[in-house]
Amino acid sequence: MLHTQFAAEAKSEAELIQDFVEFSLAWLQERNYSLTIDTDMRNWAKTMGDAPASTLVNPTFDPRFNALSPQNSFWLDVRAGSHTIATSAARLFLTDDYLMLKRTARLWYDPPPPDISELSITAPPEMPRIDGRVGHEGGLWVHPEHRKRGLSVILPHLNRALCVRQWNVEWQTGLALRGIAKSGIAEWAYGFPHVVSCFDGYFPLSRKHEQVFITYMNRAELIAGLNLEAVAALLPNGYNKPVYAAAAVKKG
Repeated sequence: MLHTQFAAEAKSEAELIQDFVEFSLAWLQERNYSLTIDTDMRNWAKTMGDAPASTLVNPTFDPRFNALSPQNSFWLDVRAGSHTIATSAARLFLTDDYLMLKRTARLWYDPPPPDISELSITAPPEMPRIDGRVGHEGGLWVHPEHRKRGLSVILPHLNRALCVRQWNVEWQTGLALRGIAKSGIAEWAYGFPHVVSCFDGYFPLSRKHEQVFITYMNRAELIAGLNLEAVAALLPNGYNKPVYAAAAVKKG
């Protein structure tokens, strides 16, 4: 069983991130899940292509459409026994304007295919300019038999904790379609404090009309979101005894 406590003294970012990583590993271990951090995105694309109840292999994380390497991408491979039962993927973008990545479709394809024209991506004037070292997360999938167990809470938070540790990101971003955005899942489960509508029209990824939302947070919001007590409160069951798992295996 897990018990979350905060020391009286202030902790550094590195300590907060390490605490969250250990908490996540312990939570997974208690449920007999194993975690691998894999930097070979071909494995993620193949897994998603074969995954039940998966409707889209997001090209952002697919090396058939982007130049991916261990320096700019990884994915979390959660297994029960020998079978992958959940995934979450991450990219690092170095950009002077994140919105332009979406407008030009370079968020998904680099280079974009000739049949995709510039998208009419807009954002409210109060939205800050997102630039610099930008983490982008997605590729979240949980096997139908393992849903509603907390994996869709743990994995996005762990994903961005690792983005800070690996890449020193200044922003963390994502994309949500209307169903996820309007239900509040992007906020309360995934942990994004900002969910902003940016596009309403024909969306080339799904090849149908979609309302698309930008999800984002700055670095301070990201670190604040790794609050162990707050995240634990979103998870099934209560935790009373501390458990610390071994460090995750890094592959690729």
